[in-house]
Amino acid sequence: MPPDDLRSAAARRDEGVRKVSALTWRAGAAGVICSAIIAVAFGQHAETAAAKSGSAPGTIAVPNQPPAPGPGAGHVTSGGS
Repeated sequence: MPPDDLRSAAARRDEGVRKVSALTWRAGAAGVICSAIIAVAFGQHAETAAAKSGSAPGTIAVPNQPPAPGPGAGHVTSGGS
């Protein structure tokens, strides 16, 4: 292959690598921005839900008594015939 063709091929390759690199950086930046938008949106929703419930954020409401058993057969054995 003549030297001019090698330089031309190398220049095209380098240009392609630069384009792919730029696209990769842009896609990564778009992903970070979208993640931040989603985090802010869910953060706003959590703050709104906590304000509506009247409890402090990050707390878990524990009932005073366990739930009552529902109507039905009572004790069921798995695999029994």
